[in-house]
Amino acid sequence: MASSKPETFIRKTATSLPEVEVGAVCDKVAFKAGKKNFLFLGNDGNGYDLKLKLKDSLEEANELAAGQAGAVSVGSTGWVELNFPQNKSLPQPVLVRWIKESYRLLVPKKISSKLGTH
Repeated sequence: MASSKPETFIRKTATSLPEVEVGAVCDKVAFKAGKKNFLFLGNDGNGYDLKLKLKDSLEEANELAAGQAGAVSVGSTGWVELNFPQNKSLPQPVLVRWIKESYRLLVPKKISSKLGTH
């Protein structure tokens, strides 16, 4: 199954981070570093979904969830799930920022510190 352009961008962004490995969890591609998953990417053929953890950007995610019912859901522990039809996405700068934020929150500090400052 070919990846849509947003999925390709998401994969490239995640794998460009230090020490990232790609695996699978259930039916999703899992991106991890230091044995800690920080991003999940799924595709059902009609669309794709992302799951990542946020802290500083939670308010922004909640605002998106309020404005786009069904496309964004924010869990009580900071995990955010985004669902998109093929070839649709959040703006690339938002995706990059959120992927890096999830990475910093979840992977061991000795690895995430290689990313440098925000």
